[in-house]
Amino acid sequence: MNKALGAKPFIYAQDGQTVEAYAHTDERAGPLAKVLAGGRENSRSKALDKIEAHLSEAMGAAGVVAKAEVTAAVSREPKAKYFLQKFIRTHNQVRNANGEPVPGAKNATKAAASVYEQWRPQFSGRERRNAYHLLFSAKAGTDANAVMAAARAVMEERAPGYKFVLAHHKDTKHVHIHAMVQARSADGERLKFYKPDLVAWRETFAEKARENGIAMVATRRMDHAMTRPFTKEHAGAYGRAQSDPRYQVSARTIERVEAKRQRRIDGQSLVVNGDAIAAAWQKTVTTMRTAGVVGQAVTAAESIGNNFLQFRRDRAGEGQPGPGAGRGTDQSGQESFLSHPGMRELNALIGDLNMAQTPLEMRRQMARVNQALDHMRETLPPSHQGQFEQYREEVNDKMHDRLARLQFERQQQRRGGGEPLPEREARGRDLPTRDDPREPEQPRTGTEQEKVKANQKDANKQTAQQAEEQDRKTQRSNDNDYER
Repeated sequence: MNKALGAKPFIYAQDGQTVEAYAHTDERAGPLAKVLAGGRENSRSKALDKIEAHLSEAMGAAGVVAKAEVTAAVSREPKAKYFLQKFIRTHNQVRNANGEPVPGAKNATKAAASVYEQWRPQFSGRERRNAYHLLFSAKAGTDANAVMAAARAVMEERAPGYKFVLAHHKDTKHVHIHAMVQARSADGERLKFYKPDLVAWRETFAEKARENGIAMVATRRMDHAMTRPFTKEHAGAYGRAQSDPRYQVSARTIERVEAKRQRRIDGQSLVVNGDAIAAAWQKTVTTMRTAGVVGQAVTAAESIGNNFLQFRRDRAGEGQPGPGAGRGTDQSGQESFLSHPGMRELNALIGDLNMAQTPLEMRRQMARVNQALDHMRETLPPSHQGQFEQYREEVNDKMHDRLARLQFERQQQRRGGGEPLPEREARGRDLPTRDDPREPEQPRTGTEQEKVKANQKDANKQTAQQAEEQDRKTQRSNDNDYER
């Protein structure tokens, strides 16, 4: 057992010719628990067969003819503690991996807690890496020495005190520099590569590249108005559906894969973030001219920015701005909160709302938007507060509408169908929906309309809270089904 499990901790109990063991391994318990819960005959996974074959082979190498069988798998700590306690309570003469009896086995609760704490140091999963591999690249024809100098400057600025090495590979047309950097500095501090850190690294690389005569700017997917990338799971499902007509895949997955492969422009991103995208391309033009780039490339970059902005105006129905009505001004020509520096980030976050596919993702995006709104409110002058609060209320209404729609779709998927989405277009109006045979109601006064709108908003929030609670209950139920 010690050889088969690779020195991982375990306890075992023998009953005649049968030995039962409870062990910690490197295998992912979640997928195994799902297969066991659904029945092996209903799964195509071979993970359990491979594990059992490995254990049986190790037994055979030790001169023991035995058949191994995995009967349960658990990944979460509370469940792991519970089943460890249950194993000690339901078996006699439970022993550790060294063959010694588990101390205090008569009190299963205390014995399980003691064993678990002894195992805890090995629960970290994979060992933390001691180095990171970074790649700095530029288009074909770029001066390799300049790229190397820029990469070295980035490492010295972003990772001071960390040892690193650089290498230039010439096996491809485009220039790329490989960097290996220690994950921990001499002071014991680890490098962090969260999403904001990666953005900062990219911006620093572009800055150092410009200092070395390379026309480069750090852009995001939003700046190119590109569609959302797909995952390996999406590509696999799409490919299988193309080769096997019996295999069904959702229209959303097909659209996501084909849109990315065909390099389609994301119209919603352009409508929401058109101004920010145009500004990014204008910055690109300025950078290229500063670096001495002339000719068709500069003209094309400037044209792209203008086309993005025009497309955004056409889709949003804005048309051309009137005289004196510039970006960041209201109808009277006075400066408004739209000129605030935080609007670009806020517009990007609002644009990401359309990419949320589940209620959980939507709630996370809503939290980010509200955090950005709070930050803007604290830095706006008093003269802009009233207009900003009205804008914030409109944004919140739209976010709650989308959250309610996602929750409704999730409930319909769980029930396997159901009625189509209710027509929210009639909400707040005095006219009935198209399926309502009643006559239109009499027009209400302004005060009555405000009351109706407030009541509907409260009802929507209550519905969202109820659906959120149902999501939690369903998730807990699924967890209980998947893990034993």
